[in-house]
Amino acid sequence: MDAPNNRGMQRITTLGELEAIIGRPPDLVLRKEIGILDEGCRGVLAAAPLAGLGYRDAAGRSRTILAGGRPGFACADSPRRLSLTLPGGAAAPAAGTGVSLVFLLPGIGEVLRLNGSVHEVTDRLVVAVEQAYVHCARAVLRSALWGPPRPVAVAGAPAGDGPLAAPPVAAFLAAAPFLVVSSWDAGGGSDTSPRGDGPGFLRILDGRTLALPDRRGNKRADTLRNVLGDDRISAAVLVPGRLDVLHLGGRARITDDPALLATMATGGQVPHAAVLFTVDTADLRPDGVLASAGVWDRGRHLDPATAPDLNAVAMGHLAANVAGGWKGRLLGLIGKPVTAFPRLTRRLLAAGYRRQLRSEGYATGTPAAPRPGRAVRVAEVVRETPEATTLVLEDPAGEPFDFLPGQFFTLVLDIDGRGVRRAYSASSAPGSRRLALTIKRTPGGVCSAYVQDRVRPGDELRVLGPSGSFHVARPPKELVLLAAGSGITPVMSILRATLATAADTRITLLYGNRTESGIIFGRELTALAGAHDRLTVRHVLSRPGPDWAGPRGRLDPDTVRRELTALAPGAEAHYYACGPAPMLDGIRAVLDALGVPADRRHQELFSAAPAGSATGTDQRLTVGNLGTVAVAAGRTLLAAGLEAALPMPYSCTVGSCGECRVRLRRGDVTMAEPNCLTGPERAEGWILACVARPLTDTEIDLDGAL
Repeated sequence: MDAPNNRGMQRITTLGELEAIIGRPPDLVLRKEIGILDEGCRGVLAAAPLAGLGYRDAAGRSRTILAGGRPGFACADSPRRLSLTLPGGAAAPAAGTGVSLVFLLPGIGEVLRLNGSVHEVTDRLVVAVEQAYVHCARAVLRSALWGPPRPVAVAGAPAGDGPLAAPPVAAFLAAAPFLVVSSWDAGGGSDTSPRGDGPGFLRILDGRTLALPDRRGNKRADTLRNVLGDDRISAAVLVPGRLDVLHLGGRARITDDPALLATMATGGQVPHAAVLFTVDTADLRPDGVLASAGVWDRGRHLDPATAPDLNAVAMGHLAANVAGGWKGRLLGLIGKPVTAFPRLTRRLLAAGYRRQLRSEGYATGTPAAPRPGRAVRVAEVVRETPEATTLVLEDPAGEPFDFLPGQFFTLVLDIDGRGVRRAYSASSAPGSRRLALTIKRTPGGVCSAYVQDRVRPGDELRVLGPSGSFHVARPPKELVLLAAGSGITPVMSILRATLATAADTRITLLYGNRTESGIIFGRELTALAGAHDRLTVRHVLSRPGPDWAGPRGRLDPDTVRRELTALAPGAEAHYYACGPAPMLDGIRAVLDALGVPADRRHQELFSAAPAGSATGTDQRLTVGNLGTVAVAAGRTLLAAGLEAALPMPYSCTVGSCGECRVRLRRGDVTMAEPNCLTGPERAEGWILACVARPLTDTEIDLDGAL
């Protein structure tokens, strides 16, 4: 549903009108405030690496920035004084004016909010604390701020002029699930509040107007109440995984316009009001505080079992304000299990949050990503060898699988909540309603282990493809197929298809393995050779048993040369080789010596995902005009971009298909070798994002990506 034009929308201009919609904050909610930094607050400050900071500069401009970079960056100098260092380049707050902070704990839903005034500004900002209280976890839970980034729709910039009409700004807002908003009351008191929801909840109405839904909560409504007295506001908008921040400044008004609110419904529940933010400035820029704090690295998130218990902090604040009487006795009874059983209490509170959000029509948890690819059903799981398994897949609609013999498909899996893609060659012939993918377990292989141990008939999976240039479009008069280990899978597809469709093609297969029990498709190959005089199969074993009568050794140059000499392929034969890099190098040398022309040679590197190194340092990746993200040491460009929900192209993730090819504009990278990138492509500046790791800050361009 399109948003209505914001001109002429009904406005809420008085506190009475506002409270008629949202109600008044309950007494117990207001009693959670205290006026000092107690032990609970100090524990949060020691653990928090990041805060949203709202203030006004000497010119009276409202600003919301990020402060921090490490746990404990803000110090409690006394029960009523807080000090911190402002980020480099930040304008200084005006002395004596209102200032506010919201402290974020990575991995934790609740936040600590502090309000006060600027006591002094020297080399550090010193804040006179006036209010401290814990904010509930709903904003963080709604936004899934600390979870995997959620997929977002590609947003177009609004027509017309204004700060929001810039395509990078519009795209950032479409991806953003979280922001902190700073506002001021008529007396100059400041408040910075967290806001979170699914990506796209920040609605651009035109080039200058942004709508923020206000959903039902604890009825404090600090931002709404402040806007009634002073309409100047500012905000800092975040996208998980990205190291740039969108800073907004302007003025606000409140509306309960039914036509607008209807477009912002979640789960059928319409927000009770919205803030219309008239944006004067929109500044999207990298923020060094995010990079230093490392908040998007889930390995650095706080363990709820050892992190400061903000629910206990809130209970302590409430107890301090409700002493004696039946309320005090009741809080004493409630507080005992909170202190004695913190883990159980947290689980119960988390369940309560989820129930509350569901009651508001909000689906809790991180929504599942729209899964790409073609839906398939597992018809059979065939154990070929102790290490190799064939998944026989069917299209639920009965459609055939069309591909060229030798091509691969990318299996799209959700393994323990993490999206995983791996490329596997089809071992079946094309045109059938069944597709066979044969997968060999590899040491440390997440996907191969999952297939072997957990995939069962009837499971629903998805595949991308077909892909790959290693294929036979029209069988020649003679084929020489060379494979080692699981490299047999595309070769088997070529062999099966050629025997079924080309009655006069002579086929020779030279297949290397360690042991006889490790020969994938061993029985079928024997049967096919017995049924077709034009098929010759030669097995070479490097660790044969005592009864083995065939060739021994590896498919090294000497073995390949000896076997090809004995098999005597014709001058017009085409050679298809698939296996590990050393084998392919040796075959290449033999074919060079035999004078086989390049147009009759075809090879496919078969390997697991190249291992990454955790050495080096964190870098920054800029993806065109889409944004800047953190790349942790040892991570690939593709992994970092996907974690930040950027539209990175990819398929196999192991450097074999070329789907993730992007152009390197700036910086240096190292790429895991070998991979499918050609020499001319490298010379033109192309890299493979799935195997590229940055050595410096890096910029890539998706334009022209495959």
